[in-house]
Amino acid sequence: MVSEQLWHYLAVCMDDTELWQRFAQQRLSHSEWNHRLHVRVAFLHLARFDLDEAHLRMRAGIIRLNQVHGLEETSARGYFETMTRAWMHLVRAARAATDATDSLELIHQAPELLDPTLPLRHYSAARLHAARARAVFVEPDLMPLP
Repeated sequence: MVSEQLWHYLAVCMDDTELWQRFAQQRLSHSEWNHRLHVRVAFLHLARFDLDEAHLRMRAGIIRLNQVHGLEETSARGYFETMTRAWMHLVRAARAATDATDSLELIHQAPELLDPTLPLRHYSAARLHAARARAVFVEPDLMPLP
């Protein structure tokens, strides 16, 4: 069994080419697939596609990866539509505000992206954590997404 420290090291040190390939091939373990890698993979999608296409491809990739991990999609677990779309907006805005050319640079220049509660600046907890928000995109109720 690989330690959590090693997974953190790999998540930080894996270059974008390897990360893109491993995500596309569903070769990221459940313990590797953490918040940091979600942000990095969002960056990689946004570097290749416009927001809508990036979101669609990210959704499909997350659902496939969840299947590989044996994660049953329910109203309480699995793919989260509003969270994914909100993070795509947040990563896109951070990317536009920096001169980052790769996902590790983005995290270095915009460390706020490592805060998993960042969407709560835009959404009340009740709205974001509602079952409907998991299934379909809901607009923020506190502040518009960038």
